Amino acid sequence: MKCMNHPEREAEGACVYCGKLFCSDCLVDADGKFYCKADVGRVLKEVKEEAAATKTANPNIVINNANTNVNTNTAGGTGYPYKSKLAAALLCFLLGVFGAHRFYVGKIGTGILWLLTGGLFGVGALVDFIVILIGGFRDKANMPLK
Repeated sequence: MKCMNHPEREAEGACVYCGKLFCSDCLVDADGKFYCKADVGRVLKEVKEEAAATKTANPNIVINNANTNVNTNTAGGTGYPYKSKLAAALLCFLLGVFGAHRFYVGKIGTGILWLLTGGLFGVGALVDFIVILIGGFRDKANMPLK
């Protein structure tokens, strides 16, 4: 078998791309595969085009949402245990100097202060009573009274 380019020389191998026989001077070794010099440029061009196509192709993104959470709230609304405005007002009016209304809404620290100072000498209890009536008094979680 003779080389396609040099008929006077024996062929050493075949081009992987075109399949023709060539001598050792006409073949190029690329990672253990032999290509003729004419086809090496074509192979490189195809590899570059393939790499460019995979870079610009949009990735396949799959999102599976298996969220089966169900709201089991049966408290009628948000489920927050709102304190009663009426109960706080009555406690403040009757026992405000002892801080009973503050203990009721969870404000333990200021409840103890009211208890030890007589509702801040009565002035704090009076201010709290007015704030409860106009709707500005809040519990320990800063939630309004209902």
